[in-house]
Order: sequence, then structure tokens, then C-alpha cells
Amino acid sequence: MWGKPRFLDLEVEEWHRDCWAWLLRNLGGHEDLMRQTLVLPNAQFFPKITGDDHEKAEAVFASVKGMMGLDSWPCTLIAQERTNAQIGEFTMLLPEKSAAGTFQSIEGEVYVTYDPMLLTRPYNLVTTFAHELAHYLPHSIAEPAPGVDVEPKLEELATEMAVAYHGFGVIAANAAFDFQQTHDFGRQGWSGGSWGYFSEEAWVFALAIFLALRDEDSATARAHLNPHLAPKLDKAMKRLRSEREFLSALAIQRQA
Repeated sequence: MWGKPRFLDLEVEEWHRDCWAWLLRNLGGHEDLMRQTLVLPNAQFFPKITGDDHEKAEAVFASVKGMMGLDSWPCTLIAQERTNAQIGEFTMLLPEKSAAGTFQSIEGEVYVTYDPMLLTRPYNLVTTFAHELAHYLPHSIAEPAPGVDVEPKLEELATEMAVAYHGFGVIAANAAFDFQQTHDFGRQGWSGGSWGYFSEEAWVFALAIFLALRDEDSATARAHLNPHLAPKLDKAMKRLRSEREFLSALAIQRQA
């Protein structure tokens, strides 16, 4: 099956297809998908905000929550504590790396925490908020996500797919590889690593499906992707156009 060149490994592409079918079945089908918006990293979606760090985080959180249609869902945002200890004139002891964000439901109250350091990395901040808010889905969907009954860790991947479903694929793809430049006492350096549960390619493929199901041109998304990701989106869109069975399987769900 699928003898043409693939964008992702076969089983990964199939899981993407099954996960999109699951989302469409349970979140209102094509009609609901068309109500979503392709969220872009610009002032139209995220205007300049003022206030202290937590006030800025709350403003971004409220924006993400609104764009995901979760305004009516009660949730409290909490900044994680970070304590840096000075152990020498030029040395700081940093705490162990914590999760970028967490989602907890306690006695009917929902709490999302975030790492305050994310305020310096807006793509990662927005993606973290969207991911944690997407954890609301298990509370409203009775059907388990594909494969979760066999591999529970797939729930986090399904949560990432829900982020793409809600239009955050561009920002999430841009955040998938976390590149940072550091300056410290006359020295400089660079560090990078993967971010979240999806690779850049997985986010790009999820974004391509989002656009294809909405019959939306990829030019706008392409213009807002990191430069090296734009050709990958072209390749993913070409893959979907070449494999009619992939989208036709989802077309059935579009009418749900």
C-alpha cells in the first residue's frame, strides 16, 4: 500500500490519518474544522501587551484559550517557581529542568502551570499553552485516541494533533526545534534541541492535513514558517495530493 514516496514513515502517516479521523468524529466534523483559524505569529493574533511577566503570560493564555474556543472552560494559570542559587562570583546553580507546562484537574478545578522562562520564547509559550489546554479534550471525548489503549504515551501525541486541529500548526512547527543563543561574561554560545512531542516534520505534516481538509492554499502558512520549513510544507502537500486514499478516508469524517 502507498507505493509512492512518503513524507513520514508509513505507520506514522497512518496514525496521523487515524488521529485526524478521531478528532473530526468527536469535535464536530468538517463544519467545526472550518470554524478554526490558521493562527499566525503576528500582531493580528498576538498584539503587544504590557504588564509584569505573569500578566503578559495571562494575556497570551487568554488569547490562546479564546482561539481554541475554550473561553467558557474555567482554568487557573500558575507560574512555576524557579529558584536560582548563587554559589560563586560568576556561577549560578540552576534548578533541575522542569516541564514547560502541566495540566491538572483537581476536584473539578483545572490548573495549568508554565515555566516563566518561556516568556523569552514566544513560539514555545504559545505552543505550550495550546498543548496544555488541549488536554481538556479527554474530558469531553469518550472515545479514546487511536492506539492509546495499547500505548498510553500516544495520548500526548494525540494532544499535539489537537493543537494542529485548532490552527496552531505554524507556530508549533516553528517551535519544534528550540534554538537559543547565549551571552555570558564575554562568551557566547548556541544550543538547540527538540521541543514537545512532535518533530518538525510531524508538525508540518499535521499542518498540511489541516490546510488540505479546509481546501486552503498553503501560501500564507508557508510565508510564516521558519525558512527551512517552507519547502517541507510543499513536500507534505505534494504527498497528500499524490495519495488520494489518505484524504478520501478523512473526507468521510468531514461530513460527520
